[in-house]
Amino acid sequence: MSDAAAPKSPATRRTLPSAGGEPMIWLTGGALVLCILMILGLVSLVLYNGSRAFWPGPIAQVELNDGTAFLGIRTDREEGTATTEPRALYRVGNRDIGQESFRWVDDAEVREVSYPPDAVMLERLAWGVWFGIPESITAKDEDGSESVLASGMDEVLEQYESLHRDARGEYHDAQTLRDHTLGEINHKIDSIRLRVREKELEFATAEDRPGRLPILVWVLAVAGCVLGGAGFVLLGRRANAYEIGVPGGIRIGRFGTAAMCVVLLLAGWIGAPWRGGAISETELQSYRADAELRERDLLSEYDRVLADIQAIEREDSRVRFVVNEVTGGRFSPISQTENTEPMRLSQVVRMVPANRLSTGQRFGVYLSRWWEYLTTGPREANTEGGVFPVIVGTVLLTLMLTIFVTPLGVIAALYLREYAVQGVLTSLIRIAVNNLAGVPSIVYGVFGLGFFCYTLGRYIDTGVARTVALPPLGWWFLYLAAAVVGVAAFALGVWSKPKPGEPPRAFNVWMKRLAWGAWVLTGVLVVLVFVRTPYFDGFFAARAADGSPTFGARGLLWASLTLALLTLPVVIVATEEAIAAVPNSMREGSYGCGASKWQTMRRVVLPGAMPGILTGAILAMARGAGEVAPLMLVGAVKLNQDLPISANAPFLHADRSFMHLGFHIYDLGFQSPDSEAARPLVWTTVLLFLTLVLALNLIAIVLRARLRARMTRGAV
Repeated sequence: MSDAAAPKSPATRRTLPSAGGEPMIWLTGGALVLCILMILGLVSLVLYNGSRAFWPGPIAQVELNDGTAFLGIRTDREEGTATTEPRALYRVGNRDIGQESFRWVDDAEVREVSYPPDAVMLERLAWGVWFGIPESITAKDEDGSESVLASGMDEVLEQYESLHRDARGEYHDAQTLRDHTLGEINHKIDSIRLRVREKELEFATAEDRPGRLPILVWVLAVAGCVLGGAGFVLLGRRANAYEIGVPGGIRIGRFGTAAMCVVLLLAGWIGAPWRGGAISETELQSYRADAELRERDLLSEYDRVLADIQAIEREDSRVRFVVNEVTGGRFSPISQTENTEPMRLSQVVRMVPANRLSTGQRFGVYLSRWWEYLTTGPREANTEGGVFPVIVGTVLLTLMLTIFVTPLGVIAALYLREYAVQGVLTSLIRIAVNNLAGVPSIVYGVFGLGFFCYTLGRYIDTGVARTVALPPLGWWFLYLAAAVVGVAAFALGVWSKPKPGEPPRAFNVWMKRLAWGAWVLTGVLVVLVFVRTPYFDGFFAARAADGSPTFGARGLLWASLTLALLTLPVVIVATEEAIAAVPNSMREGSYGCGASKWQTMRRVVLPGAMPGILTGAILAMARGAGEVAPLMLVGAVKLNQDLPISANAPFLHADRSFMHLGFHIYDLGFQSPDSEAARPLVWTTVLLFLTLVLALNLIAIVLRARLRARMTRGAV
């Protein structure tokens, strides 16, 4: 029997792992996991430190070896090393009697640590927290004697809620009268004084002002402009009906008519002869007398409201709260300079008997602190209180910069992608836009401060200086020259277009070059018309003369415009990519239905690119909301209780400075007088900032998703 040939196993082909891409898969997957872990670590750290800042900790009574004692909450601990002893950091408060808010204590110095049930922490309107043992709540009678309303810890806890509610109600009544009623009266008085100041400036500068055109000269000028414009329109339509077709002549006619109307309206507003002449000295004196009478009535009303506030404060000062600290037995004073009288009950924002609280009660205190943080203004150099003005300023700034940057970015991207000739100049513009995204943000801040605040804002406030303004005749010549050159530029642009179906001729090329030159010259002339006009004295000259400029200083408007410039490249790039992603078949179908280019852009391209446009707006919103460096120069401040929005017209006060969460974080972390007290608030503010930016982005993402779904259903 012959040996049968053993079956051979099929040969296996060895493949290197690199040929299948496994190493790169592991590398890219590992990079993704690393990025996710870093993000989760950051969010977890912020969430942990920010969410526990308001949790009420137990109050410890620390007795030292030298016989002294103090009350406080332990906030940190350091383990010992070869050269240092282990120690703990306690928040001890009581700054108004001369001690530090935080105190490091070595373990070797501590004899005993206890948690007395009578210990409380008082959160006050000023001078931080106070740790002590409540003794009594007293009330001063009309005859000067004192009656004890509650004595001892148990009675104080029973009576505290009702007494504190009444005391805080009186305090809020006084604050409402002071902030709103007196604020409205002061606003009216300031308005009267500003009007008087405007009349005085008008009288003082009457000799330097250019004279108005006589009514006969004005009528002749208007008639000449109207007849000249009508003749230009007719000639343009007749000449261009043969050269470029009837539509071109109609376009020139419409533009010429519109330009003449704009010129006449603006000229009428500037040099209107129906305006009265300069105010006389007699009229000025009469106006002053009338203003004094109105101001006297307002001052009388001011005194009445002030008397009501003083009466409320006298009633409020009757109820006192005696809380003694354990170190020296001193009570919490009414103020650092009035340390012989106990504090008013209304000065207490919250009393926390931390060692008597259950878990549910601690959670109630935790929620009440969060509510105070989100709905009230800051106090104690931003180390206590809330961030409501900061939230309002951040939201308004983000919305305004989005409103400014989105239309500008979309218009620029639409022109670059759909209308501009794709040549060297367009490529250079795209390179410049991309490079602008890498410019440091502080550079934008310097530009905003120098151009918006000190140049444009000062022009809006005070107008043109007399040393810079042109004589009236020269300015009117410049004004008419700008109008004529603008109309000529438009006409040259129409003439530069070849006949339908024919290639451009040399005539069309030269007309196009001349049109560009005429438009540049028009822009220069228009700028000169505005910066050299003798007829504009500013909108807020009286306020600027008193040393309080309106738009010539840092404010919300200039900050939003600065951030809009900073985020403009993001919107332009995202919008260009979105427009390029719209299929050409949709454009061709629109053209095939007889739509014009602009109709195609408006009805087909822009709706199809809207999700990408919203993506650019979201990115711009996220970047703009997180910028701090430009805001330090153009509007953000450490503390400003006057919100940019109010019930008084114009309701949105874009000239006011504002508070911003990013700048608030910087201020808490590096400019706070009490860094240890501000440290928990830094984490809490970062958590709030991330939540706010996430909420704004989620709203925009939801809108984008709905729009994308609508476009998908329309396509199906």
